[in-house]
Amino acid sequence: MNFSKGYYSLIQYCPDPGRQEAANIGVLLFCPDRDFLSVRMSNDNARVRQFFGCESKHWRQINLFKAGIVERFSREARQIKSLDQLQDFIDQQANLIRITDPRPMRVTAPEANLEKLFDQLVGKDASRTTRKRFSTVVAERFNRNDLKPKLKEDIPVELPDFPKKQVRFPFGFQNGNFNVIQPVSFTTDSSDDSVDRACRLGAEGDSLANYCDETWGPMELIVVGRFKSTEDPARQSVRDYLESHNVKLYTDDKLNDLAQLILATGKDINADYLNA
Repeated sequence: MNFSKGYYSLIQYCPDPGRQEAANIGVLLFCPDRDFLSVRMSNDNARVRQFFGCESKHWRQINLFKAGIVERFSREARQIKSLDQLQDFIDQQANLIRITDPRPMRVTAPEANLEKLFDQLVGKDASRTTRKRFSTVVAERFNRNDLKPKLKEDIPVELPDFPKKQVRFPFGFQNGNFNVIQPVSFTTDSSDDSVDRACRLGAEGDSLANYCDETWGPMELIVVGRFKSTEDPARQSVRDYLESHNVKLYTDDKLNDLAQLILATGKDINADYLNA
């Protein structure tokens, strides 16, 4: 198997640098031979709670730091072409979130290697498992003969503002814009975890807004959100945040409304412009 030399770094939460105690919250993979640099960040703060407990933690601050690192990489990744340049980026990091010095590794398939590193060194997100289960629920609700001609499934999209970051959306439909649909569970006990997920989705929504994909044309993001209840206060705060970042939210109890929108406005996916 062909391999290239790569480097990985851990992204860690370190509340007391003097004690050198840290919780892994993300991983970075750099492979200059393949022009690959990407970050995988945890969607929740479960590992921080595991290491440091739940008391007196600034969850919102942690989430903002995490989002800031992802945003910086989205801006600067194209300029990082060497190990020295990556080290310079790492050395500029100075807050409760730190990035370890790069360590060498063999790279065969960068995206798969990054995912494996994350699972081994950070741990699989509980939120990912929940999201998959909710995705199954949404898929079952969309499994209707009248909807199938209008829905495209399993759509890979490279986000324009995040170099080399590909997101696969389970559904999409065309009604002037190509609307990609992402089911997301906001049923966590921590409101800050919901904020964390909303921040990530907002970044994706902004990236897609005013962008014309070569295959799909102008794109928009629709989130189908599951909340703990119809009275969950996170529903409105998440909705307000997503809408301010060009993302439409349909709660799971409004799936029929989304289905009706697809039926009323969606074009046949067999149209020539969707066969690319």
